[in-house]
Amino acid sequence: MMLQEQLDQLATACRVLEMEGHGDMTLGHLSLRDPEGRGFWLKRNARGLGEILSHKDFVLVSFDGVKLEGEGGQHSEWPIHSEILRLRPDVQVVAHTHPFHASLLSSFGSQLAPFTLDADYFEALPCHRDDVALLKTKEEGTALAHSLRQHFAVLMANHGVTFCGTSIAHAVCVGVFLEKAARIHVQGAQMRTEADFPAQPVRQRRNQQIMTPVHVEHSWNYFVRKLEQLERVNGVPGLFT
Repeated sequence: MMLQEQLDQLATACRVLEMEGHGDMTLGHLSLRDPEGRGFWLKRNARGLGEILSHKDFVLVSFDGVKLEGEGGQHSEWPIHSEILRLRPDVQVVAHTHPFHASLLSSFGSQLAPFTLDADYFEALPCHRDDVALLKTKEEGTALAHSLRQHFAVLMANHGVTFCGTSIAHAVCVGVFLEKAARIHVQGAQMRTEADFPAQPVRQRRNQQIMTPVHVEHSWNYFVRKLEQLERVNGVPGLFT
C-alpha cells in the first residue's frame, strides 16, 4: 500500500475512534511510522479525531520532534509517539486518547476485571504515573514507553490512555476493545453482588482464542462499514452525530 493510501486509512481510523468513544474536542492523536525511516506521520493539531479526513491532515515529524512535511502544527505530546516507536520496532501505529471509561479507570490503576471476554483481549494493562499534565519531553515519552513494555495498551493515571498496534487495524481494535472493556468494568463494579471470574490460565487461553489476526481484520472492516453508514446518513464525512 502506498504511503498516501496508508495515511488515508489512518484518517479513517481517527474517525472510527471518534465514533467509538475516543473523541475529546481537538485532543487525541494517532501516528504512523514513516516507511522511509524519517520519523512518523502525526495527526495535525487543532483538529478533532472526527475532523481528520485524508492524508492531508497529517504532518511528518522526526524522532527529534522536528516537523519535516505537511500543513498544520504538531501535537506537543509528540514524544509519546517517537519514544514508543523508537523502543518498539514491532509497532507501526501509536495513539493517545481520552476515552471516558478507560480514563476513569486510570484513576484507580486497577486491572480490567474479566466480567466478559472483552477484558481478555489484554494479558495485562499497565498503568503509568507521571507528575505532568502533558508528556512533552523525550524523557517523559521514554518513561511511558517503559511502562507500556511489551504490551499494546497502557493507562495514563488521571489522564487517558495510550495504545498501539502492528498495523492501523490492530491499533484501532486495541483502542476500541479497551474502552469497551473499561465500560463493562466500571458498570460491573457497581453491582452489589460478588462476581465469579475465570482463573488466570483460562484467561490466557481465552486471549489466544480471541485476539487473532482474523478477528482484527473482521472487526476493522465492521468499524469501517459502520462509519461509512453513519457518514452516508449525515451526508458528510466526519463530525457525525
